[in-house]
Amino acid sequence: MILHITNDFSGSTVYQNLIRELDDLGSQQIIYTPIKSANNKDKNEISLKEKNSKFIYSNILNLHIDRLLYRHKIKKIFKDIESKVELSKIKYIHAHTWYSDGGVALLIHKKYNIPYFITVRNSDLNVFYKYLPHERSFGCTIVRNAQKIFLISASYKNRFTELDALQSLKKGLINKIEIIPNGVDVFWIENFTTKYLQKENKQEVDILFIGKFAKGKKIVELQKAIVQLNRELDMHITLHIVGGKGSESNKVMKLINDNPDMFQFYGIIYDKNELLHIIRKCDIFAMPSKSETFGLVYVEAMLQGLPILYTKNEGIDGFYDEPIGEKVSKDANVQEIKQKLQLLILNQENYSIPIDELIRNHDWKLIAKKYKDIYKNNI
Repeated sequence: MILHITNDFSGSTVYQNLIRELDDLGSQQIIYTPIKSANNKDKNEISLKEKNSKFIYSNILNLHIDRLLYRHKIKKIFKDIESKVELSKIKYIHAHTWYSDGGVALLIHKKYNIPYFITVRNSDLNVFYKYLPHERSFGCTIVRNAQKIFLISASYKNRFTELDALQSLKKGLINKIEIIPNGVDVFWIENFTTKYLQKENKQEVDILFIGKFAKGKKIVELQKAIVQLNRELDMHITLHIVGGKGSESNKVMKLINDNPDMFQFYGIIYDKNELLHIIRKCDIFAMPSKSETFGLVYVEAMLQGLPILYTKNEGIDGFYDEPIGEKVSKDANVQEIKQKLQLLILNQENYSIPIDELIRNHDWKLIAKKYKDIYKNNI
């Protein structure tokens, strides 16, 4: 029996696919997720075939206190798991974040000697490690006692192993690391495009952004780069924008309204067929995020043959040797984004999208089997 500890199961659909595919492989699972609001109860829950598997949504988190008092939070979650999970039946634990979930897994391990695995995510490196320096020693203890450490992004390997607090563990750390990317929904694999079709009219370029209108996504900087490129190049460049919400919404919409000939706005789209149609209309995908654990939308776009604008040392960076697009720095300004977009626009034929490798790396069935094999071989 696997115990998954995932503090964000109700907030993200990415976990569903791994849980479902492990279920298809015959794994019995308990998925425990602490929640801040009763409104999140049962959110993202899926049907499982294994009769002893179940989801536990526990409304025990306080939005303010638990955000500030890390140790208090993990002790509270630990006690709650003790009261709700028959830990004698758990063979191993997968903690889906280093700090929030891994801290709880460590407490269970110390008391019940249950082996655990951790996944390191964007929030671990860019929030917890960065802003909780007084908890770095505890973070080291989590790493030291973990059976394996899963990294979603290849670019995180150097960042993780070079962290100052982990240098005393570095020798043994390398052997613990497994790089396993997230998969994409099977829809995108079943509808991949092997050949990138160039437009007849080279003077018209369609660029695509899909995401939340958050400051970290750099959507406003991307829009401003598009405005400048339209002024400087003898081309008509359109940015197709799918998404919404977020702190930058007003700025995004103002730029759209001020430049209606440069921006095509669709809003938030959940229908995959509609999204597929939009992606196939475009030539380039651009999302210069400041930070990204992985960014499945990059893969979805590449499976349709689109070269990408992405961020160095974040997300998908480091997975592919092929020239899949252009990188910007995490602090890229409008000028840098514009320069890299111009390279993409003027040299589209120079990029190569490894479709077969994308399918192998991001098929959830293959990913789940890899996880299951690692679990079994490391307990």
